[in-house]
Amino acid sequence: MNFLKHSALGVMAVAAAAVGLNAPADAQFYKGKRVNIIINYSAGGNTDIQGRMVMRHMKKYIPGNPRLVFRHVSGAGGTVGANFLAEAGRTNGYMMGVFTIPIMSQVMKAPELRADLAAFHYVGAIGQQTISHIRKDAIPGKTIKNWKDLINTDHEIRTGGHGPSSSKDLRTRLFFEALEIPLKHVTGYKSGGKIRAAILKNELDMTADSLAGYFGRVVAQLIKPGISVPIWHVGTPGPNNTILHSPSVAKNIPSFQTVYEAKFGKGKRPSANIWNSIRTIAATREMLRIIVFRKGTNPKAVKIMRAAWDKTTKDKGFLKEYKKVNGSVYTGKSGVDAQKYVKSIVNVNPKLQKFLLDYADKARK
Repeated sequence: MNFLKHSALGVMAVAAAAVGLNAPADAQFYKGKRVNIIINYSAGGNTDIQGRMVMRHMKKYIPGNPRLVFRHVSGAGGTVGANFLAEAGRTNGYMMGVFTIPIMSQVMKAPELRADLAAFHYVGAIGQQTISHIRKDAIPGKTIKNWKDLINTDHEIRTGGHGPSSSKDLRTRLFFEALEIPLKHVTGYKSGGKIRAAILKNELDMTADSLAGYFGRVVAQLIKPGISVPIWHVGTPGPNNTILHSPSVAKNIPSFQTVYEAKFGKGKRPSANIWNSIRTIAATREMLRIIVFRKGTNPKAVKIMRAAWDKTTKDKGFLKEYKKVNGSVYTGKSGVDAQKYVKSIVNVNPKLQKFLLDYADKARK
């Protein structure tokens, strides 16, 4: 009888070890510890707003209840923060990045990004569209009601961005060049909040914000007061070289392809380089925000945080707040899937890569 009892206990112990059931050890790893969260845009911006909301919910599922301390390391379209984590970040598991991923900088091998984004250990990712919006009075003598009032103007539109190789800058410049709309683009703003402040002061006419920024700030600051109107969103890469309307965006805010074809004709496309660049940017919307560790981080920390993220994405409170703040249901990826996806995006055709790098360089001159 004792033999059977001890044998059963032995089997259970082996089985527990095999599936990694070490909850007490996991709880001790973060108990009484401080976890530094690096955000790669400044306070009050879209990345900051969404990052803090996500981590507030995720904290409930981190064993040991560590204290989360947020630090902003911003600049150059998010590349400064990414570089900091990759080069100076701790590998003990007590430092993470909550970033808007500067993936286009890596796609084109931009010199300001030294970090290898594919080398980070991914905890999870959030996919999110961006909505462009413009001041109603951006064209003198005319009130802009929607995109139809913009696409045929010959008046120069003032836009703002974060850095020549950031998705926001590239997307804006590519859209306007494709649509043949005059553009004055000013870069170097450290957050979406600072760009919105410039729009409120009538120093800029237009920008684009993620759904988090749009519903969390833009609607209250610019749309409801009647200062600005939404005009288009990027869209989602589809079959046969298309860019489809994203199901997360209202039908009255068209995708770029819809706007382009309305001006130039059904099935028409700009140059292959411009179109393929826009489709690449559209693909990056599938993981706009990322939660990551530096390469070489303690595997136990990665395992614990990935489990916490997976539980967070099923949490009813998180899903409810996400929908309220972002105006759409949550879409995202697990750490393992995010790791694979980022590797698939950064490996682009060398000719397209050169085009994008040259395109960004034009903005630096």
